Amino acid sequence: MEKNEPLISVVIPVYNGALYLDKTFKSLMDQTYKNFEVIFVNDSSTDNSLSLLEKYSQFSKKIKVFTKPNGGFASKAVNYGLKYASGKYFMYSSQDDLFSPNLLEKNIQRALETDADSIVPYMRYYHDETNNQHGISGINGDINREINGREAFTLSLDWTIHGFALWSMELVRKVGIAETGLNSDEYSTRMLFFNSKKVVFSDGVFYYRQQPNAITRKWNLAQLDYVTTCNQLEMFLVENNFGEKEIQKNRKCLSGELIRIIRLYKSASATMSIQQRIDALQTIKEAYEGNKAKIRKAKSLRIRINLSIWTMLNALNNLLTIIQGRK
Repeated sequence: MEKNEPLISVVIPVYNGALYLDKTFKSLMDQTYKNFEVIFVNDSSTDNSLSLLEKYSQFSKKIKVFTKPNGGFASKAVNYGLKYASGKYFMYSSQDDLFSPNLLEKNIQRALETDADSIVPYMRYYHDETNNQHGISGINGDINREINGREAFTLSLDWTIHGFALWSMELVRKVGIAETGLNSDEYSTRMLFFNSKKVVFSDGVFYYRQQPNAITRKWNLAQLDYVTTCNQLEMFLVENNFGEKEIQKNRKCLSGELIRIIRLYKSASATMSIQQRIDALQTIKEAYEGNKAKIRKAKSLRIRINLSIWTMLNALNNLLTIIQGRK
C-alpha cells in the first residue's frame, strides 16, 4: 500500500443486524484497497450484534465500534459515526449491504483520476446469491460520463442514477446529513449531488440488499415522511430555478409514493384496530388532500388510475368513523 493512498471512512448503522453482519464484514475485509476504516454505530441493539462487532474490532484495527442510545432513523446514527470518521472520503452502507472486492479500489481510482467529489459505482439489487444481476450502472449503462452536480441532482430524482456513492468528506462536512425522517437520506443524497463540482462513475459493485421486512417497507405513520421529502425537493427545485420537466419528474415520484403508502396500509390494515385504521386513513387523507393539485398535474395516466384507490379508502374511512361513533 502506498502511503499517499487516501483514507476512506465507511459508516454503517447497526440495529439488530446479527443475521447479516458476518457477510457484510467479510465483504469489507475482502477489499483489494486497504486504506479504509469501518465505523459501526450500534443503535443499542437487543440481539447479539454488539458482541459480533466487538469480535470484528479485535480481528482488525480497521474496525471501530460505537454505541449510541436507541432512537431516530439511520441518518442520526450516520451523523453519530461521522463524528469519529478520519477519512478523506466517506461511504455509507446498511448493515446488510455488500461490497464487491474491488469496490473501494475502483471508486478511489476514479476519484484520483478525475478529482471528482462524488463517485457512483454500479449498484445491483441483491435478493440472494443467485438473484443479484439487475441494477443501475452509470447513466443508462454509460460509466464514462463526467457530469456536474446540477445534472446529477436531476438524474437522481427518478433514480436514473442512485446515491450509494463515495463522497468527498469535505463535501459531506459542508452539506451535512439531514435527520428529518424515515427517508431523509433521499434528500441528503440530492443535496450532496447538487453541491458536487464533478460526478463520475465506476464499475465496482455495491450490492443493495432487498429486505421485504425492512422498516422502510412496513406500514407505519412514518411512511408519510416520503411525501414530506418530495415536497422539500419541490421547494428546492423552485428556489433553484429548475424547469417544469424536473418538477413533473419529482411530482411523479410523489404520486408513486402515495400509491405505495396506500398499498402498505391496505396490506397491514387487517391487523389494526378500528381506531388505528381511522388514524392511519386520516393521516393518509391529509397527505393526499395537501398534494392533490400536484398529483392532478402529474402526466402519467397509470398514476392517475392508481390513485382511484383513494375513493375506496375514503369510503372505508367514513364507514369506520360511523362504526366508531356508535361505540
